[in-house]
Amino acid sequence: MYLLLNVIFKNSSVMNLTRQGLSFIQIAESTNSAINSELVTYIEERIVLTDKGFTLLKQLELKYKKINKDEWIEKDFKNKISKLDKNIIFLPKQNELTF
Repeated sequence: MYLLLNVIFKNSSVMNLTRQGLSFIQIAESTNSAINSELVTYIEERIVLTDKGFTLLKQLELKYKKINKDEWIEKDFKNKISKLDKNIIFLPKQNELTF
């Protein structure tokens, strides 16, 4: 619910939810649940948070928001190389890069 309310509040794309592993069916069911719980409403053909939804978002934000900046970006261990001597210049092969 936190992810859904955050996407609605920031007016961002539902693709953010799919990247988190939610299917479109789950997103639709969560949206219907939020509407039935009066957390969101339609205003001028837009889905927006109600006061109740905004309050819940702020409560959930305290629980789920990552405060520690080290957790913002996941470390990529599969592309990590061993420490090189300072006199070595490393040039990766372009077709082996995964990003």
